[in-house]
Amino acid sequence: MSSLAKRLLTAAVAIPLVLVLFWLFDRYRLDWGVCLFLSAVTMKAGWEYLHLVANLGIPLPRELFMFAIPAYLMLLVPWGGQYALVLAAGVIYLIVFYSFSRRGAREGFFASLAGIFGFLYLPVTIGFVYLLHKAGFPYIAHLLLMVWGYDSGAYFVGSLLGRHQLLPRVSLAKTWEGVVGGLVLATVGAALLPAFWGDLLRWAPHIALLGVSVGALCQLGDLFESLVKRAAGVKDTGKLLPGHGGMLDRIDGLLAAAPFYFFYLRYILSLI
Repeated sequence: MSSLAKRLLTAAVAIPLVLVLFWLFDRYRLDWGVCLFLSAVTMKAGWEYLHLVANLGIPLPRELFMFAIPAYLMLLVPWGGQYALVLAAGVIYLIVFYSFSRRGAREGFFASLAGIFGFLYLPVTIGFVYLLHKAGFPYIAHLLLMVWGYDSGAYFVGSLLGRHQLLPRVSLAKTWEGVVGGLVLATVGAALLPAFWGDLLRWAPHIALLGVSVGALCQLGDLFESLVKRAAGVKDTGKLLPGHGGMLDRIDGLLAAAPFYFFYLRYILSLI
């Protein structure tokens, strides 16, 4: 089976499954279910991140990461999530203590940075997906459709029409044509939020800004991961998803876009 066929088959199975899961979580108000699902996804991505930084010569405390990721996400549910912040502070101090106790000052400093970033990059950013779940299923579906729309547009337009490389020193496969295709499809996805349908002309500037911003953040997230993978000497972070690579390969754009999307809808548009 070709890489494209594997990619399409994986997407055909995974996309409806994820949407149905989030719909069920919303329909039956299964807050714990959302965090369990996000924990499983993020632990797999976290394991891949640990292997990436290990390839760079920066070993991090795996047991601490594998405990802290689900603990943080599960603590988002009770007591308004305030104790998740307490846990995050404790984890950061433990990462710093571990890094400096196992390595010299210079190496310990860089290990601390890699560990702290990894914790903020994974469970903290994906925690915004849980906040969107609290706002309602349409918002999670809206964000996912924009992220998936950008990925699909960038991949297919780039594959068919791509001629001008975006950043060849980071990734040879990414092109400016792909970026344009991704931004167009992300903007189409941005118009699918039911809250916009009553007056599309009024919401048009926000739809365009959301689509372009989410698409641009997806691309930045993908470029960042490509940069780390190139430095680590690997093509994909894993083989979990045929045609797509590892879990981190699949959610890098979501991790970059979710905080902005939540902020924009809550504090700029006051929709959630």
